[in-house]
Amino acid sequence: MQILGEEVDLKENLLKSLRHHRLLWSALVITACVDFFSTLLFMSQYGILVEKNLVVRWLALTSGVVPGVLIGKLLQIAAAAAFSALSFRYSRAILLLIVGVNLLASMANLFLVPKVPPV
Repeated sequence: MQILGEEVDLKENLLKSLRHHRLLWSALVITACVDFFSTLLFMSQYGILVEKNLVVRWLALTSGVVPGVLIGKLLQIAAAAAFSALSFRYSRAILLLIVGVNLLASMANLFLVPKVPPV
């Protein structure tokens, strides 16, 4: 595929990223699962409207809490795969960024208390 006049092999980049960054891909899946369950716990305790991620909040309101959060996490993993396919060179940075975001979100879900009364 040609992108900005440069040949980019999406499949090869993604497969190379999966092979070379196995630990990061594993960390991504694990932190996505932890964030999924901590978000479910958070939403069940405080309600959907307290969720700060607008996409996840909208998905949870329109399709239900469990399917909404699950779709949000699957979209996140798909985005990591898409960006890794576009550039193997930056795939490590992309994966580290998303793993870090998942860790921060999980910690916020588990330890921060919103300034609204529980539902």
